[in-house]
Amino acid sequence: MRQFKLISVALLVSTIAHAFFIYYQSQGGFIAGPNDGLSQMVPFKHFLYETFHKGNLVYAEDFGFGGGILTQLAYYFSTSVVFWLSVAVVSLFDVLGLVTPDLDMWLRLALIVSVIRLAVVIVFATYAYQLFNVRTLHAFVGAVIYGVSVMYIRHVTFWEFFADGFLWIPLLVIGLERIIRNGRADFFIVVSAIMLINNFYFAYINLVFVLVYVLFRQFIHLPEDRVSRKQQWLLYSGSGVIALLLSSFAFIPATYGFLQNERPSLEHEIRWIQLDNLLYDSNLLILPAVFLLFALYRPLYRHVTFRLFASMSLLLTLLHFSPHVGSFFNGFSAPQYRWEYLASFTIGGMVAVGLTHWRFEKTSFFKTAVVTVLAYLGFGIFGNAPWPIVFGMFALMILTVLSFWLKPLLAPYLIIASCLIVFNGYTKLVLHDLSIIDTNETFVTSEHYNSAEQRELIDVVREKAGPLERVDWMIPLRNNTPIVQSFLGTSLYSSILNGHLLTFYWSDLEIDMRRESVSRYGTLGNRSNLHHVLSTPYWMRDKAIASEAPYGFKLLAETERYAVYESATRLPFIRTTSNTYSREALKDVSMLTREQAMLSGVILEDGSETPSPAQTITFVSEPVNAVWEDETLQVTAEEGGVDFIPDVPDSATGDLYVSFKIRKLEGDDFFIRLGNYRTTRKPEASIYRTNFTSMTLRTPLEKNVPLRLPEGTYVLEDVTIEWEDYATLEDALEEAASIPDIPVVWDGPDIDFTVEDATEGTYAVLPVPYERGWKATVNGERRDVLQANYAWSAVSLDEGRNEVALTYRPPFFTLTTGLTLFGVILFGSYLVLARRLQTRIFFR
Repeated sequence: MRQFKLISVALLVSTIAHAFFIYYQSQGGFIAGPNDGLSQMVPFKHFLYETFHKGNLVYAEDFGFGGGILTQLAYYFSTSVVFWLSVAVVSLFDVLGLVTPDLDMWLRLALIVSVIRLAVVIVFATYAYQLFNVRTLHAFVGAVIYGVSVMYIRHVTFWEFFADGFLWIPLLVIGLERIIRNGRADFFIVVSAIMLINNFYFAYINLVFVLVYVLFRQFIHLPEDRVSRKQQWLLYSGSGVIALLLSSFAFIPATYGFLQNERPSLEHEIRWIQLDNLLYDSNLLILPAVFLLFALYRPLYRHVTFRLFASMSLLLTLLHFSPHVGSFFNGFSAPQYRWEYLASFTIGGMVAVGLTHWRFEKTSFFKTAVVTVLAYLGFGIFGNAPWPIVFGMFALMILTVLSFWLKPLLAPYLIIASCLIVFNGYTKLVLHDLSIIDTNETFVTSEHYNSAEQRELIDVVREKAGPLERVDWMIPLRNNTPIVQSFLGTSLYSSILNGHLLTFYWSDLEIDMRRESVSRYGTLGNRSNLHHVLSTPYWMRDKAIASEAPYGFKLLAETERYAVYESATRLPFIRTTSNTYSREALKDVSMLTREQAMLSGVILEDGSETPSPAQTITFVSEPVNAVWEDETLQVTAEEGGVDFIPDVPDSATGDLYVSFKIRKLEGDDFFIRLGNYRTTRKPEASIYRTNFTSMTLRTPLEKNVPLRLPEGTYVLEDVTIEWEDYATLEDALEEAASIPDIPVVWDGPDIDFTVEDATEGTYAVLPVPYERGWKATVNGERRDVLQANYAWSAVSLDEGRNEVALTYRPPFFTLTTGLTLFGVILFGSYLVLARRLQTRIFFR
């Protein structure tokens, strides 16, 4: 009955905390940030649900160009306990005909999941705080401080899976206390293993907290402690090993996916201190007034449990001000502030213990009250917080102080009310000031996200396209449009990507994406050669830029605003060739030469031939509203640059490839327009820069090619112009026409095809991203899957008939499966041993 009451009250408080979200959703809005929320969180949940229901648990051919689910989506939802529980419930409701699991449903479900998750967090934290001889009401107050925090709002709104991190800290503390007090590690092992499976990134953050907690507990002893330090460390290390073994099947592939991802190193210096007004308007961590009151109240420090939580809280609060700590918790990368929920937990514990041990001592209280009021006055006057927030937070502080002076029994209820007021106040702020107000039914059905007009043309492509043919289309800034609109595309946005694909875009082929940014790839730069090599015969755009269609593409269909074009020619999905080029030999050639090598053969690590270079042409440069001297280009007007006048015959057809290196000396962002094609570059201080300054842009063949930039000073160097007459492509098409089509079946992790009459030294080349985990057999015999054309796959064939089967399994599948099974045996053995000995060997 007591547990039922706790759960009921937790659900009530969670529901009240979500009051503004509930109202907003009733008016047609959704809990999802307009950027990552709509671009990643909701699409990935919908995508994974559909993928799992197709039976694909480890690989998806429609995740961008294709990708491993454990390696590239474990950071998000593919191993999330909360998501899998959601999938189970939705699947049941789907079978019963109660829901339609489309994108709209996942948008609406986020609110229900958030309410339940927060209630569970409160219950878990209440149980954790009760271990320290805290009254249930006071433990509940501390749990509300922990869960009903601005960090929870921030996480659940912008990056929903981050909010799952709140679940593990209370459970880990319960597990650690069982080790310290009773010598039993079973609970800690189970929680740690599930946490490692759930999300490797937050497992890292949480395990750092475990280390901090354990170190503090080495010096702060409680009367309940019964296990010696040496025995504790043996249990910590042993249980950690078993947990890692149990989670190996998921944790190791996920970690490998993170390590093979490409992310440019941070080049600008990280500041040592970043100020933040924690009393009023921080969107990361707001200190409740009771925290400051208790931290200054000396009588509470007589109690060892208060000293434990207070010392950790003060340390974590101070660390919040250091971007270096944010970098540490982000894997020593750019500072990210995602760990502050750790401070919320220790603050909640500090308040819970403080409430239980509160005794009014007049002199100490009045000193504390005066300092608290002065601190709030100082932060309010000099902290630059909006005045409505200052008045509101100051009033809550005064009420908190008065409650401890006049009526301490009211303090817990006032603290809960204050948390709910602040939570809802910041929810309203998030909805309006941070543009979440734009995430509504109107927006998600608009041309900015997923309009009916766009889907109409996609349906036209679906009816005409082959089963593995792709369409180059994405809504600007929405690289996951193919996932949202359910088609095979050429773009993807995810924090963890196949690193080979990223370098393929950034440096191997220098494919411009119309917008410089990490963690994404998108479009093929309107380059017809790449469209043929990567089986992408469809190209869709807004009509305003339809003139940029790749060479050889003709109008297929159009609506009032959009047009889709189709290539008049195709290369087969599986290409066979015996011409091999060495990747090393192509190290210093142009991007166009590399494209042509991919058409006439295959680029391998140990290729044997050298391709013919592309046609470089001379040109004349004429500055326009600019001065260009010694590779320094100064644009003197609002827009200016250089006109390139290439020396090509009047009868020439095809495209030009213009390559150059460019950076802006002022360091801010800027656009680049070549002909009618426009792209952007980020400021040098941005943590989302690729740090690559070399570019290759395709433009239709014209007598005058204008390069335009905004006003400023640039370094513009190594300009070359090449002429692509598509003779190499025509030769490849002619050769492919003489070879019978190769039927291909690609179903998630399995690809099957047969090549008839192959000659010795022939390779089958596939537009399937090269990724560790692919295995191949040729006529039943094991064969390596080779990294080909920088980021793609190839298999060597035997002479004659070749039955080829490719199968994907997560990296180190056999090893990690064995480790997990070994972990199960060890854990079972530990449970048997612990039960037999009844833990007596661990006691002093």
